[in-house]
Amino acid sequence: MKRTANILWLPGWYPSKTDFLAGDFTDRHAKATSKNVNVTVLFVTKDPALASNASCIEVERVEGLTIYRGYYNCSASLGYFSKLISVRLHFKLLFRLYRSAKKEQGRFELLHVHISLRQGLLAQWLKWKHKIPYVITEQSSWFMPVGDKIYPRSLALQKIISSNIQNADALHVVSNSLGNALKQKFHFIKNFTVIPNVVDTNIFYPVLQKAITAQLNFFTVTSDVYHKNTDGILRAFAIYLKAGHSAVLDVAGPNFEPLVPLAGQLGISKSVNFLGALPYHLVAKKMQSAAALIFFTRYETFGCVMAEALCCGTPVIATKIPVLEENLEEHHNALFVEPENEADLALKMEEFTLGKYQFNKEAIARQAAARYGYNKAGDAFLDFYKTVLPGL
Repeated sequence: MKRTANILWLPGWYPSKTDFLAGDFTDRHAKATSKNVNVTVLFVTKDPALASNASCIEVERVEGLTIYRGYYNCSASLGYFSKLISVRLHFKLLFRLYRSAKKEQGRFELLHVHISLRQGLLAQWLKWKHKIPYVITEQSSWFMPVGDKIYPRSLALQKIISSNIQNADALHVVSNSLGNALKQKFHFIKNFTVIPNVVDTNIFYPVLQKAITAQLNFFTVTSDVYHKNTDGILRAFAIYLKAGHSAVLDVAGPNFEPLVPLAGQLGISKSVNFLGALPYHLVAKKMQSAAALIFFTRYETFGCVMAEALCCGTPVIATKIPVLEENLEEHHNALFVEPENEADLALKMEEFTLGKYQFNKEAIARQAAARYGYNKAGDAFLDFYKTVLPGL
């Protein structure tokens, strides 16, 4: 397809050399969208490895997608003034990236802010100065029912977030649950467009094993232990094992260290493998071989690992919360567990082990790929942009 527009992306989170996992869902959206339009990404973050007040720029180019990453650092020894210096350095580098991108890519027809943070101020300024419209993608858990615990305390940042959203020309979210939560918080929001997160089906695909493995294994992914309720998974798994069942629980992801002594206290250390942070291809291999993904999360705006498991044909034992009910169908590709109910999770694992429910891995993977694949998302974003630029 002919590339019809230059779109400038301004994400608050994006993969970088300091954190390859942060904002990975935004990167996949960018790759999907770049199949139809030219996408230029500007991302700025702190890099503690740099000298104080130093900065550097990296540029990555693939077909239809150019990523400018800016890194800076400043001393934290000045307390509040260090924060002000950090903000100044951040914006100085962001404008530097913008000038470089504009010189190389030409005029941008549309701006796309991802996560309503300080980079949204650049979008507002460009809209005022150069009449370039902007849209917002929101994916943060700040706005979910538990969001008050993690929503920014800074009144200035709260005003920035609200102003960014209110002045946007259109709003995209990854689930109806998130969109409705935003409408409750910001009453000026009238409507939103839902486009789910994307799965790279070149990595996450089914491996249909003919032979049944001797050892049943469950898989889960942790990052924030409280958010994902990973300690609750361990306690439920202990109940399951004490009932006389045999299985292995593989736990991938960072920040697992506090869970190691808990597994020892529960007497399940020999049945739990803590794998640490894994590259995507190894996460996919674990999902492909797992009997089920355990997703005992307390809250989500979407749940990327859920979609990745489905694309592997792997059913999900998941918390029964609205956002997961949007994406999962009980007894077809999932079993639901009552929130916070560890005994219920142990029971569902037992029912799964006993073969009470049968899942068609091939059908699960086929339907998930059609829903979460790159082509679907790329076309959906093009349609979303057309609501602001009808002639696109």
